[in-house]
Amino acid sequence: MAVIFLTPALIFYLWLFIYPSLKAFYISLFDWNGFTSGMNFVGLKNFKELMGDSSFWNVAVKNSLLITFAGGAIIFGISFLLCAILSGKIRGKKFFRALIFFPSVINPIAIAILWTFIYNNKWGLLNNFLALFGIPGKTWMDPSTLFWAILVAMVWMYTGFYCVILLAALDRVPESHIEAATLEGASEFTIFFKIKIPMIWDVLVTALTLWGINSVKEFALLYAWGGGVDIPPDGATNIAVRMYITAFGKRVTIYRMGYSTAMGVLMFLAVAIIVVVISVVMKREKLEY
Repeated sequence: MAVIFLTPALIFYLWLFIYPSLKAFYISLFDWNGFTSGMNFVGLKNFKELMGDSSFWNVAVKNSLLITFAGGAIIFGISFLLCAILSGKIRGKKFFRALIFFPSVINPIAIAILWTFIYNNKWGLLNNFLALFGIPGKTWMDPSTLFWAILVAMVWMYTGFYCVILLAALDRVPESHIEAATLEGASEFTIFFKIKIPMIWDVLVTALTLWGINSVKEFALLYAWGGGVDIPPDGATNIAVRMYITAFGKRVTIYRMGYSTAMGVLMFLAVAIIVVVISVVMKREKLEY
């Protein structure tokens, strides 16, 4: 009986995940523009070329790693701080949760436009704020600093999402455990990191895994950022954006679908490695309460 109910889900899984994954690896073995029926088999040539593509490794891969690890450290660091504050008994807790979560429901294109206004070197909010303290403004959307400017916007966009996930888990921690620790003289800091965090460890691992997957696939916010130089500037690309540019080009069409798909296969492997590393590093005995 169970097989009958599982079969439709299994069919959809094979059709929507396994087949496209195998098809992507198949396409990566060809020199193909993505439109014509003619596909020239080149074997592992695309992967060999990719291994020697310095711009891919020095820019796209480096930026993807910075988003995953530097961005992730900042996002979860801020999330822990906010959780430590909002998990306590404070007024307006629901309002602050909604306020923190709000950026994560805004369309990435709108966020790119919003932060473009904030970063504008002539009348942007950031430079005007710095001017109040006598600090000279800066061209934040210069190609040399644009990636870091985008990373700040990315942190603002995602922090609320992961913070709310952790807060929802913290709400399930039994109050009796907290009261017992308080009676024993434990500080708020000790209670949060020694009692609450271990009890939501599985949720934390899930949140980190989600970030590891989503950070490597991040596309919309980076691509939407014109910066007045190009769409997007080469220094602000990651693996996902470089895949799109390689497949379709920017101002000049390229249509290297096979080579772009090879990047996709590499990105899939990167995501798989990140997920495995998180699972191994964060593995610990399950706490029951």
